[in-house]
Amino acid sequence: MELNSLNKNHEDILKKYISFVQKTVYQATEDFEAKKFLDFNEVLENIIDYTNAYSKFVKTPQRRTELAYMTPNLILYSCVGFISGIRNKKNSNLLDELSEDLFETTVDFIGETTDILEDIRIKEKVQKKILTNINKINEHNN
Repeated sequence: MELNSLNKNHEDILKKYISFVQKTVYQATEDFEAKKFLDFNEVLENIIDYTNAYSKFVKTPQRRTELAYMTPNLILYSCVGFISGIRNKKNSNLLDELSEDLFETTVDFIGETTDILEDIRIKEKVQKKILTNINKINEHNN
């Protein structure tokens, strides 16, 4: 599965997050036929395809931020909806625990993503400042 990401660090945490979500859904669907787990993986693949397609149109830092948070939000809401759809009396406690872990992990992922976005902003600001200084030096020398 190809993942468009902000950088290598973001790609690594995104893969880790998606793997966690898949494990969560696997646990949630253990008492169901294998097709339930595969159904969710199809939803997950559609989310990845959608965000990858959207990333091709990202040209501004604001859109980059939107893209960075789009993936975990879509995955979280899809996973919660999927889990709600398979809830019954027998698995209710397990699904509550899995949902809580999912929320906590998503918050952690978003925090790490925010740190990556801030690092990118700082790097771009420094690069812009360097280019501005180079341009001033070139103008002065001409």
